Amino acid sequence: MTAVGTMLDNKLALVVDDSITQSRVLSHLLTEEGYQVISAVNGLDAFEKYVKYQPDLVLMDINMPVMNGYDAARKIKNHSNHDALCPLVFITNESTDSAYIKSIEAGGDGILVRPFSHQVFKAKIKSIQRISDLYSQLKRLQQEQDTDAKIAEKLMSGVIEARNFGLDRIGTVKKAAALFSGDIQLSALCPNGDVNVLLGDFTGHGLRSSIGALPLAETFRAMTGKGFSLLEIITQINTQLFNLLPADLFLAATFVTVSSHEESIYILNAGLPDAYVFSEEGAIKHKIASSHPPIGVVSTLLSDTQVSVVSVHSSDRVILLSDGIVEARNKLDQMYDYQRFERAVIKGIDRGDVCRNVLASVESFCQGMEQEDDISLVDIPCDGWQQNYALASQVDDSVLGENLTSIYRGLPPVWEWRLSLTGKSLATVNPIPIVMNQIYAIEGDKEHWLSLQTILTELFVNSLDHGVLGLSSDLKVSPEGFSEYYRERKSRLKCLDSGFVDILLEYYPLTSGGRLKVIIKDSGNGFDVVELFKNNVELPDSDMTLYGRGIELVEQLAESLEYFDDGRTVEASYLWAK
Repeated sequence: MTAVGTMLDNKLALVVDDSITQSRVLSHLLTEEGYQVISAVNGLDAFEKYVKYQPDLVLMDINMPVMNGYDAARKIKNHSNHDALCPLVFITNESTDSAYIKSIEAGGDGILVRPFSHQVFKAKIKSIQRISDLYSQLKRLQQEQDTDAKIAEKLMSGVIEARNFGLDRIGTVKKAAALFSGDIQLSALCPNGDVNVLLGDFTGHGLRSSIGALPLAETFRAMTGKGFSLLEIITQINTQLFNLLPADLFLAATFVTVSSHEESIYILNAGLPDAYVFSEEGAIKHKIASSHPPIGVVSTLLSDTQVSVVSVHSSDRVILLSDGIVEARNKLDQMYDYQRFERAVIKGIDRGDVCRNVLASVESFCQGMEQEDDISLVDIPCDGWQQNYALASQVDDSVLGENLTSIYRGLPPVWEWRLSLTGKSLATVNPIPIVMNQIYAIEGDKEHWLSLQTILTELFVNSLDHGVLGLSSDLKVSPEGFSEYYRERKSRLKCLDSGFVDILLEYYPLTSGGRLKVIIKDSGNGFDVVELFKNNVELPDSDMTLYGRGIELVEQLAESLEYFDDGRTVEASYLWAK
């Protein structure tokens, strides 16, 4: 035996035998194998010394006073640290089947029957220790994996999802089935004040299922911030994940743009359960089923892929969920399913907390059953997303002084930039991010450019839709017509092979700010500007007025807005102060 203070350098063995002679023989053999040894004379003594010294190996006699070996083994195994394996080998004179069975049932990892040679004993010890070493290596690898998963989870929640927009207004539930959730929830502000939201569910759960989360989040945010449309964002993410992820790893996701000023949502469901639009009273107004395979399954989006446009009231809410909710099971192997979910949402709306009510309902239904899949829910209000723009009308002309009048004296702009799109390029190119990138490159990235981006977007869309494509806003007088408008728009874009839209920017610097003229011209047939605005003024102020809001917003943001050439040319002046 050795002093306890020196039991740190080598493995420690505990020999339990009421025979002093047998104990000494076993201790000697173990010492030759590099072990330090402590001994116990009965089962109770063995348990106390196991607790005190935490040995790496236990050799246990069976028939002993006070407490036999079987009972001592059970106490030791119940107390043992499951992060490390301490093999327990029974030493016995019995070679019966009953002795073997009882040894295994008591928690033994092996058995040696006397008499045995020293060589057999040492071979058995090496074998059992090899298993112990492999177990320790496995636990170290698991600990390293757990550490990596915790780092990844911290990255997801602390870096990726913590950067989400509207965290104080968008309700979320996220409950992982493993340490790391394969679900991802993203939200970002669009330049025109709309908000983009994504709920995604990567294949499976755990660390492997989340390897696409970082590139997904970066692409989603960057393209949203640059003003790309929802379908353009989805197209890029699909290509990226298809090229990045292995074939068996993909993303079921629902993408939503909530537009307060249009009182509409744009939505595409790719492989998730139905998305919902609920009214303030808890009525289900819309269900949006999956219309596309999960993202990353195919190299390009299906040819007929389109974003659904749904008219909403300002008091409505959009609910997105992962299949971990509706497929949750209880002890009777029943699924939670859609009916229970819908009832839970309705009660949550009534109680003012959808997320908490749904989660409590799911947990109550599952009755403590182990969670099989990640659970996620996103609750998005449809109102209050209007961006607080720095309106051009708020710029005081007197502050700009004589610099303001110099523009009207015919002085040329400091710089100008032009882009012309013709024919099929009008159907395939979104010019707004291109235009904004040029402005950022010349004048720097400033927060107030959000207002300018909205002006550009609205005027370009109007020139393309009502000018080149000849679409009528009369289709938008009802929610059904709003969807029909976008179906017709897609159809006409697909057949477009002629026409043009020209965009011209002219920049005039001012001492206390600047002015940018936006001139957009299209090849359309034109329209009666006076009659159009007269009709818009006479439209009743009701929830059914689903168009004209874009131009109203431009009028607020621009210093001036004028139409020429029978409506084929529009000029907006954007003014800002430092």
